Amino acid sequence: MVILVLYSFVQHPVTQAMQIKTKSALETLRGQLTSGHYQLGARLPSERSLCAVLGISRSGLRKVLSRLEAEDLVWRHVGKGTFAGPRPALGSESFRVVTSKTNPLEIMEARLMLEPHIAAAAAQRASFQEIERLALCAKRNHEANDLETNEKWDVLFHETLVIATRNSLLIALYGGISKMRLSEEWGLRKQQWITPQKWDSFKKQHGAVVQAVRERDEEGAERAMRDHLVSVRQHIQSTYL
Repeated sequence: MVILVLYSFVQHPVTQAMQIKTKSALETLRGQLTSGHYQLGARLPSERSLCAVLGISRSGLRKVLSRLEAEDLVWRHVGKGTFAGPRPALGSESFRVVTSKTNPLEIMEARLMLEPHIAAAAAQRASFQEIERLALCAKRNHEANDLETNEKWDVLFHETLVIATRNSLLIALYGGISKMRLSEEWGLRKQQWITPQKWDSFKKQHGAVVQAVRERDEEGAERAMRDHLVSVRQHIQSTYL
């Protein structure tokens, strides 16, 4: 009788192995999402592909995605797939209308209104993992050897800050700004003024933001972000002269 009772509490080896695989898959996918492997709003591979890559069952994958969704690292849309980042508060259709009417100077004006306050909120609310991701984005941005890679890590740097605010409306609004920054006109303007010397100055400015966030210095983060964006705006304005 005692043996039967004890046996009921012993986990089956197959079940235990599945749990280990699921935990490993969770850590792998979480790492990819927090390291910038998937950009904010990017669609993840299909469930079938993820199961094959991660080596887990469909039910195991859904447990992983549910956990990541609870952490605001992904969101799911029935019939469309799984997307990186928190669920947008606004529809993407509205942003498509706006992006067709705006320009880089308007984008910078909006960013100056929003991002210093976003940086201050991030200094107060960012998790340890988000601060480490912020530092990684700043490092990869500086190490980039081409404009496309530089811009990718720059966008991820600023997206990491807004995600750290835990404000779904700000996250949705900034998702629109990120898409505008990937527009052809933005890229052409940046090509006109970006130089290795300016990359170096941005490295120092990003570093100041990271340090302030790490030290939980809200005023310092706000000031560092404002200084950075004023510098960027001045460079963009020079291309209109």
